Amino acid sequence: MEIENEVQKKEKKIGNLISSIVLSVFENSGPTPVVYFPEDMDNISLLLIAMKTISILMGESIYQDGETLDEINYFGIIPFPDLKLIGLTYFFLIPDEKARGNAKATTITLLIEEKNNTFFYENMKYLRVILDKTASQIQKAEGLDEYTKLINDMKNELTEFTKDIKDPFSAKRKIKVLFLGLDRAGKTSFLFGINKKYSEIIKASPTKGVKRTEERLFSEQSSQISIWDLGGQRTYREKYLEQSKIYLYNMDLLFFVIDIQDTKRIEESLNLFKKILTSLKALDEYPPIIIILNKYDPDIKDSEEIINNLKLVTERIKNNSEVFFTKIFTTTIFDHWSLISAYSYGLSQLSPNRELFRSQLKHFAKKTKSEALLLLNENGIILSNYSKDTISAKVFEISAPHFQTLYKTFKEFKLLKQDFIVSSGISDAAKKVIFKKIQVNKYSLYLLLFMKESQGIENIEKNLGKFSSNLAGLISTYI
Repeated sequence: MEIENEVQKKEKKIGNLISSIVLSVFENSGPTPVVYFPEDMDNISLLLIAMKTISILMGESIYQDGETLDEINYFGIIPFPDLKLIGLTYFFLIPDEKARGNAKATTITLLIEEKNNTFFYENMKYLRVILDKTASQIQKAEGLDEYTKLINDMKNELTEFTKDIKDPFSAKRKIKVLFLGLDRAGKTSFLFGINKKYSEIIKASPTKGVKRTEERLFSEQSSQISIWDLGGQRTYREKYLEQSKIYLYNMDLLFFVIDIQDTKRIEESLNLFKKILTSLKALDEYPPIIIILNKYDPDIKDSEEIINNLKLVTERIKNNSEVFFTKIFTTTIFDHWSLISAYSYGLSQLSPNRELFRSQLKHFAKKTKSEALLLLNENGIILSNYSKDTISAKVFEISAPHFQTLYKTFKEFKLLKQDFIVSSGISDAAKKVIFKKIQVNKYSLYLLLFMKESQGIENIEKNLGKFSSNLAGLISTYI
């Protein structure tokens, strides 16, 4: 009887997994919790949730840039360590003619206990749909009574959804990343190149079966990223397609690598890609897919053969992957940044906070009058970026690793008096590039800024405090 009671208690707790729901609106008095569940929540906690969720995303003049209400919405996971809770927040705008910009910044936040944080990651698709649906209804609603009804409807839907969840949640989010492609496409060399293990590339032999490694974006992180490098020989390809429930199931991210120089096998590679998509559909799995057109080496990239191969592959990928999110990159081990760009972009798709990070960079760019910004981790992985135009973004990304190397070299030989370097007149006498190390909690990150010559480092320092503070509230849940 005692054991039975414990089971009943456990099921009741999991059935009520959502600790609270808070609808917050930026009123004249500031961020204000207007509807919340449970109704006996204390005011201090409510104000903390309202202020943190709205202040992180609001930014100055965020909705006065000619964007429509529907274009401004952000999802993100925000920790509340003081409350021992973690929240999934949806930021959006509700129309109000009396408000600045004719709209009010609004957030809906679902909160659960910190120990259950993987619930958000495992059920993100469903939760995003229900949050987006409720937000859309609130945008059309009139007054507090309608808001309250809509939040109560969402609460009941979530209670119904969570009551049948009985499996305990693991302490860390488990992420599965696959590298697939034909043998000799360069999958293993790509991974060695990312980590600058160039001597290993020379010694690399064809992968037999599956080679698993662990990836870490930060020294401490709440996720376990497992990289699966699957051998591309025919016997292995047939095995992981036949046993797709083992190899392809529950995949979070797919890198598909094609040797763009191997004209004779491009058709074979594209057929493999099509088979993989068919298997994923059968499993009801739709991970983001990063297409790596590898061996796009500098000395042959402008040849007619390579240009034709690029055109063929791009068209076929587009035609075959209609229901999947795909992004194509050209890479070569002779250009480390081409590898980093593709790899970083893929990993960023795993982050529920990628929209929030870009929003923060956009706000900081406005404050510092920067034309482009990059945020990198200690290993040069791009965590987020923002640029006013595509040309600045491309040139900026290509130059980023050189500035990081330069910074570390100067630092190693104690030639820096402060944690930044400035380079002027690279492409325009009126512009300058600033590379600066910033500390966000226990993490060392790097900012690369492209800005007007007239803007000094003082302007960056002036706005850095709030920027770093906002990142601190997001970085622990980046992945």
